[in-house]
Amino acid sequence: MFPREVFEAAFHRFRTHPLQTALTLTGLVVGTASIILVVTLGLTGRGYVMSQIEGVGSHLIWASYDGTVTSGVSRTLDDQITDADVRAVAARTDLFSGVTPLVALHDEIAVLSGVRNLTILGTDENYPAVRKNLRILQGRFFDRDDVEQRAKVCVVNRELYGKLWRGDDPPGKTVRALDTTFRVVGEFEEPVDTLGQGDVTPDTIFIPSTVAWYFTPRRRVDTLFAEVRDFARIPDAVEETQKLLAERHHTGSVYRVDSMTTVIRLARRISLGLIVAFVIAAGIAVVVGGVGIMNILLASVEQRTREIGLRLSVGARRRDILRQFLLEALMLGAAGSLIGVVLGTAIPLVLRWIVTRVAIRISPASAMFAFLFSCLVTLLFGAVPAYRAARLSPTEALRHE
Repeated sequence: MFPREVFEAAFHRFRTHPLQTALTLTGLVVGTASIILVVTLGLTGRGYVMSQIEGVGSHLIWASYDGTVTSGVSRTLDDQITDADVRAVAARTDLFSGVTPLVALHDEIAVLSGVRNLTILGTDENYPAVRKNLRILQGRFFDRDDVEQRAKVCVVNRELYGKLWRGDDPPGKTVRALDTTFRVVGEFEEPVDTLGQGDVTPDTIFIPSTVAWYFTPRRRVDTLFAEVRDFARIPDAVEETQKLLAERHHTGSVYRVDSMTTVIRLARRISLGLIVAFVIAAGIAVVVGGVGIMNILLASVEQRTREIGLRLSVGARRRDILRQFLLEALMLGAAGSLIGVVLGTAIPLVLRWIVTRVAIRISPASAMFAFLFSCLVTLLFGAVPAYRAARLSPTEALRHE
């Protein structure tokens, strides 16, 4: 499409005016790099927010008992969720991949010559898989055998573990609570903030729910957690859970079933809106760079008027002149875009080595888009000087001083 001499003539500009070319490309480089960096920042921010939501459970729903009301008058009838309800919900395997109960108890424990309020959470072996916000640091979580055999075992929060043993690791560690001695089988922590929806306090231990029910009048469940198989079916799962609980309890009993659906969708919309807005802002910088390229090419046409006239007089076609200046614009755009892509991807790659607690996400698609968009902008802005050069009259051009 472009003869060799057209390439040579276009490239001559780079060799003879390197500083002017470099200054012209600055805006384009910054704009191209900004598009990539903005998308990287947006994806990284969205990933971080979604990881926080995952700490609560993106597919998670939870149900709790709000009370019983009959004819507008609140009654003292206790119609709590029970372990039988947990089994009934778990039987809906078409909707749920896992279900777990949570029973909250409280006691006091001696810590560092003082007394602290201890939160005791009774659950089953499914809790880590369903709740997804529990990391075992050492030892293990209790298993199915512990739950079925009502083993007096516990898993201790990292903060409480450190206060109780202060770096020591004696064998046979135990925790005394609820007038019972629990053997410590593991230490855990919450890996992410639970956005106010967490069950765990700094002074928390987990015990099997079958043991926790020793200390409750009924086999009550304070919160029922269920993991929905398909995110799109979360509204159906919420509705079915409410219906199932209503059918199994007294008329007028109120059960609240919540999910993170609204929060997740809002987070996605906000992050997408911010990415689009900032990409548009970065695109303006690319347009400014394109204006700079148009300016330098217009100046180039003015300076090389006699050269253009001479080429036209010895047989060069107008389309050859048009191609030459379009090629100059494209070469400038490609050079600036490529430098911008390298810069825009190099910065996040370096930050990956420095920032380890946040996953920095780089989008290859954004790099490709930034490169093509910048090349297109420079080509469009280069069309004006290219057309002006091609329309010059050879006679007038040769007389130009």
